[in-house]
Parts: sequence; C-alpha cells; structure tokens
Amino acid sequence: MRKLTIRIWRVLAIMSGPIAAAGDPHALSEGRQVLPRTLVPTRYELSLIPNAEALTFKGVVQITGDAAAGGRQMVVNAKGLTFDEVRLDGQPGGAVTLDDKLGRAAIAFPSAFAPGRHTLSIAYHGPITKGTIGFFAMDYDTPSGKRRTLATNFEPADARALLPCWDEPALKAAFAISVTAPADQMAVSNMPVAAIAPMEGGLRLVRFAETPRMSTYLLFLGMGDFERVHREVDGVDVGVVFKRGDAGKAAYALEEAVALLHYYNGYFGVRFPLPKLDLIAAPGEITGSSMENWGAIFYSQDDLLFDPAASTERERQRVFLVVSHEMAHQWFGDLVTMAWWDNLWLNEGFARWMQTHAADALHPEWNTGLQAARIYESGKRADARVSTHPVLQPVVSAEQAAQAFDSITYNKGAAVITMLEAYVGANAFRDGVREYMRKHAFGNTVDSDLWREIQAVAGKPVLDIEHDFTRQAGVPLVRIERAGRQSRLTAAQFAEDPDSLKGAPGNRWHLPLTIQAPGLAPATIILTGTATVQGTAPLLNAGGTAYARVAYRSADAAALADRIAQLTPIDQVTLINDAWALGESGYAPAQNLMTFISRLPADADPVVWDRAVTLLVTVDRAYREDPARIAFRTQALRLLEPVARAIGTVPRAGESPNAQSLRSRLWSAQVRFGDDEAFSRAKRIFSAGQGSIADQRAALDIIGLAADGGTFDALLARAKAVQDPLGKIRILRAMALATEPSLSARMVDIALGPDAPAGAGGELLAIAGDENPDSVWRALAPHLAKGPLPIDQMERWYVIPGIAAASADPTRIDDVRHYGERDMPVDARRPVDAAVASIKLNERVKAGALVDIDRWIASRAR
Repeated sequence: MRKLTIRIWRVLAIMSGPIAAAGDPHALSEGRQVLPRTLVPTRYELSLIPNAEALTFKGVVQITGDAAAGGRQMVVNAKGLTFDEVRLDGQPGGAVTLDDKLGRAAIAFPSAFAPGRHTLSIAYHGPITKGTIGFFAMDYDTPSGKRRTLATNFEPADARALLPCWDEPALKAAFAISVTAPADQMAVSNMPVAAIAPMEGGLRLVRFAETPRMSTYLLFLGMGDFERVHREVDGVDVGVVFKRGDAGKAAYALEEAVALLHYYNGYFGVRFPLPKLDLIAAPGEITGSSMENWGAIFYSQDDLLFDPAASTERERQRVFLVVSHEMAHQWFGDLVTMAWWDNLWLNEGFARWMQTHAADALHPEWNTGLQAARIYESGKRADARVSTHPVLQPVVSAEQAAQAFDSITYNKGAAVITMLEAYVGANAFRDGVREYMRKHAFGNTVDSDLWREIQAVAGKPVLDIEHDFTRQAGVPLVRIERAGRQSRLTAAQFAEDPDSLKGAPGNRWHLPLTIQAPGLAPATIILTGTATVQGTAPLLNAGGTAYARVAYRSADAAALADRIAQLTPIDQVTLINDAWALGESGYAPAQNLMTFISRLPADADPVVWDRAVTLLVTVDRAYREDPARIAFRTQALRLLEPVARAIGTVPRAGESPNAQSLRSRLWSAQVRFGDDEAFSRAKRIFSAGQGSIADQRAALDIIGLAADGGTFDALLARAKAVQDPLGKIRILRAMALATEPSLSARMVDIALGPDAPAGAGGELLAIAGDENPDSVWRALAPHLAKGPLPIDQMERWYVIPGIAAASADPTRIDDVRHYGERDMPVDARRPVDAAVASIKLNERVKAGALVDIDRWIASRAR
C-alpha cells in the first residue's frame, strides 16, 4: 500500500494450464495460466543457506502432497533457480526443463508415479538480487560502515524465486522453514523461532515453528542486524523489528499495533490465529511499500518508523494507516484468501476501507473518514479514463494479473465498500463480515461469498448493488433538472473524455443516493435511471458515500455555493472534488471550483481546506508556463489569506491534529504562489534549524521546492552526509519537489544513482515528474535508450508512463507509446493508455478549464 495514494506492484509470472481455481464462478477457466494439478501440496519443508556477500543461496525443499492421478511429469513454479538434484519419494532422477519467462520447471521422471501421497525433494541454488522483489539484499550506511539486510517480498507470485513451489493463492500448504544465518544477526519468518543450533564459522541454524495452511505469496524470511521490541496482547506476542539503533522510532508502531490487534480480534469475531505478529522495517523502500506476510509484515522504513524528534503529524497518521491496512490483511487476505487474482479487491479494497474504519474507531480526533474522500476521489479519476476496467476482471496472463494492482482495485474497491456499509448499516455489515470469517477461515473465497453473508444479515439487495459496481467499469453521473417544486434526477455515465462514450452502450447501476433538500429530512433512494424527488436545489449525495459524480444546474450550483458554509465537511469536500472533475472534462464550468472555494469559511474543517489547497496547486501546475499563471497565483493567495490568518503560524491550544498538517501545506502553497514573506520565514527556520518539528520539516520541503542551483547542491551534500536512510530520503524528497525544470532533470541521475536509499529511485522520479514532467522525461530518455532502469520492473511500468501523464505536450504521447512498445508486454500497457488519456486531458484543460478560470479571475478584478 503505497503512501495512501498508489501502490506499485510486482509482476505476476503465472503458470500455464487450463485449470481454474475451484469454486470461482467468475473465472474464465479456458486459457487461465495455472499449473496442472499433478500434485497438490500440503506441506513444504525448506532449508536455506544464504551467502549475503556473494549474493547467492542454496536450498533444499521437500514438498509433500497428493496426486489425484499417476503420471511421469510434475510442473512446479521456479524462477531464476538452478536445480541440482531431484528425488521423488527418495528415488533420484528426473529431467528438468526450466522456463524462466513463464516461471516454471517441468520435471520428467524415469518411471511413472502412482496416485496418492508423494514427497518431491529438490536441491537447488539461485541468486539474491539487488531489487526489492523475490529474495533480495538491501544495503545501508551506519556509523560503523555498510550493512546488508536480506529479505523476501513475494506478492503476487515471486515465491518461486526462493523455492520451487505451487505458487497460486488457492494452493495453501504448511511451511516448515530453517535457515543458516550469521550468529550475530536476527532471522525472522512467519512463525516464532522453534530452535537455534550453533554451527562452525560464526553461523547458526535457525528453525522456525511450522505455519498453518497459507498461500505461498505470504511467506517471509528476513535476516540482518536487527533489534526487536515487543508486547503481548490477547495471547499474541506483537513485535516491531528494525535495524540496530532505531529503537526510539519503533515505539509508536508497537503501541498502535497492540491496540489494532485487540480491535481487529473484536471486529472480525475471529482471533488472530498465530502465536506472534512481527512488523518489520526495511532499511529503505520496498516495491509495493509494505507487504502483509502472515505474522511477519514487511514495511518500507517510513511506513513503520516514527521518530518523535523528527516526524510530523501527517507521518504519524500515515504510519497508523499503513500499519492498520496491513494488519487488516492478516484476516482479509491471509486467514481468508481470494481464490484467484481476479478477486484481488477482496483483499485490497477491504484493507483500504478498514484502515479508515480502524482510525475512526481508535483515533476519532483525526477525522480519517473525511480524509478518506481523497482515496475515493483517486478511484473515481482512474475509473473515468478510457483505460479503466471493472473491479472484478478476468485474469489469465501474467501481464493481466499485474494490471489488477491499481487504484481501481484499491480505491474504487474501498469506495464501493464504504457505500455498501452506509447502505446496510455498520452493525449489519460487521455481523456479515464476522459470519464470513467464521465460515471461510484458512480457506479461499470469491467476492460473492462475502456479500451473500452481508445481504443475509441486512435483508437488503446488496448483491445487486455490488454486482453493478464491480462487474462493469465507470462512474455514474447524476444530473438534476427542475420540475416545478420538484427535482428530476437522471443517471448516466461520467467520463474524463465525454467523446469516448459516444456509441457505447450505456451502463446502469443500482445507486444508493442520499438527498438533502432544504427544509426536508434526508432521504435515501436507489437510483437506477430516473427519479423525481421533493424540493428544489437539493444536495445530492449528501454524506458523500455514493460512488458517483453530481452535475448541478447553474442556479442550483450557485445556491449551494451560497450555503456551503452550512454544509457538513464531507459535503463541502464532495462539492469541490466534483466541481474540478466536471470542470476539467467540460460537463460544467471549471470556475465552479473557484466559486466554491471562495465561499468556504476560513474556519472550515482543516481537512476541507487541505483538499482545497491541494486542488489550487493542481490548477497551478496545469498552467505551467502560461502567462495567466501570474494572475491565478495572485488570486490563490487572496483566497488563502483568511485561512492563513485564522490558523496562524504557531499551534494553538486544543486545535485539531489536522490543523498542524494544514498549516504546513498552506505554508508551502503560499511560497509556491509567490508569497515572499512566507519564503523568508522558511529560510530563517531552515538556516537556524530551530522551531517545531512540523516547521522544520515544512521548511525543508519549501527550500527544496524553491531551490536554485546552489541550494540544490547544498541539499545534495547534506543528503550524502546523512547515514540514516530515513533521514536521507526526506532530504531527497524535498529536492525532488524543485519547481525549477533544470533541477527536476538533475533528479533523474540522483534517483538512479548510488545516493538514493535502496528502493527509492522510482518514488523520486515520480515526485520530480509531477512537477516538471517534460524536463524529467527528456533527462530520462538517454537512460531508457540504454535499457531497463535499475528499479523493479513493475515500478518502471507505472512510474515512467506516470511521468508522461503529467505533461500537456502532445509529443509525449508518441514518446510514451514508443516506450510501451519497446519495454512493456502488450498485456501490461494499461498505464500507457492511461498516460495518453491524461496528456489529452491536460491539453483540454489548458484550452477549456483554465480559460474559464481566467474569466472568473477577471470578473473578480472588476
């Protein structure tokens, strides 16, 4: 789960064969690439001997399983491995044919084996990589020199890079793991250490307790110069594991993990079934940001570690959300697992929803439910593009599986779950989830298994609604027309490019929609096409839970602007989000956004203003080099001036925690828009190294944002001198914010070079590309011409098209298409399609939405 916005995922190398996962009514069995069921594994016994210095390892695995029929061949998943010896039931022999492209090994035995129980033993060896998927090494600096951590990261299908296996989520088995490790290092896996035996040469043999039945992608092994702090809750040993010296940064995550485990035990109605749960901090960034390995969750460093002396309130909340997301997976995904990757949203959409639910329960002061509107907005934006797809989509090939890990799966999935919980009620929803957990613990499911239980408890047509929003793509668009003293509603489809809907069959949804007309009680209807409701100028989608856009008549939009101060914070956020999306795409005047923001009271909820500031920065970036940007920035500063006065520059007693985050974001926006006094204050605080943590961190980002060449060089020198990878990445992120195009171009070599902490290159490129996509693309082009970048494959597939997507230059369209054709498989090019659509939208925004905003600004000057 990447930084609550996007998560960049591993490629899935699935095996060939026409057998679909049992019990999946939505599967396309014909052509699905899975392994033939010559053996169904029940237990793996794995012994590993890593050589961290040589970046190689040796392994022996004994796989016990059942063969329904006899034969002379078995096919297992294996990627990058070399088989040294194969035995079946103790008998040597077996010719091995490896196919690394498909990630499989076919083993032909000299004589046929009979149906029944068998044990397949394989001795093999393989490489330890320098990426952050499969089995890999992460290097980092310490005061006493370089250190190296070994770790694994498998989802969706890279367990095959560690051991020959049946690498599919439905083929659960028990794992008994032992590893030869340096005696001065800690080894960590899914289960507690069962025994340790000393060995010669400064080594020791570490054996872990056997796991329950689990999917291969949830397996974890790590070793390094670690420390561990821990506490017991509900009979479970909960620990945080981190590189030596970071104990002070682990206390917060441990405290929250203990509270979360107890909360989840109650919510799910099934207790966490393992004896221990470790949260493990990588000494850098990992692909995917964090991974929910059962009993051994693996996190990028800044998704788990919180330094009271250097971390901000925004980082405090983010650590909680990432920890709660991955811990929710211990039930939704690990205890009960989707039958196949087409039901991935069962894992990710639910965990994305649950992180908000848990935060609202344990930290209501954060108002996380309101903040989650940005998550749902991300899902809607992805779902409105021509590159969209249904939440539940057929997955046949490796490339298609890789495409499933995106904003629609996570963020639309979470939005749909939020809508359904609001429709049936929190208690009925929870009771349905509990029944689902009880029935399917340690098993595999499809999404209808969950919704059937919730429908049975709620007595409402949950399956009809869920079906509409997961089996078809697209965002409903609700329009409103006056009909006397009533209002007539119609439902159609919203698209980022309205022309893309021409000639397409119209989608229909069962849409739960709450309506609040002035003077009337709120009412919820199921909108399927058209409806007539009482009252004029009603607020549609009151409460913001309906997965839809709402387009108002001009008079109704003006009436809502007049009373926006009386609306709830979520309704204020929903209005401004819809206003920008509709304005970008030409469904409504873009100046509605400016009108709504201009009418927000200065003391509106900090989360509302945080979103408003973000949208103003989005509009500013759209102007790029347009001379009209000067007038926009002047107007933006005027809009923000009352908010800046109201919130002040220092914290006030009793203020919301979110006020601290808004204060920093507002300060940065003021500097971006040309406020010299705000910039001078940032320079004073940065130079003196004084002020609150929030001020120092905001000042660092502002210095990076406004940096010239000399300042950029000074920041780089500071980053190189910092040994702590967490401190180093904070400085580099600030540098990547630079608005000067030439400095964004310089970030390319830094992101791809030795100064970036392990796994951080893709993120740094993405940050710089958001600000100056064309400069970054031009600087990146020579690296692309030389071959793949030194970042993980799936990260490349998302980050590079994402850089192009921020551009409004039509020449980027050919550039990104050429990149996709050269470096990406045909079935993996959805990010390229999304980038092309985004570039075209950015062009239309310049020609339409910005011109409309210019008219609004001119009218204010008269």
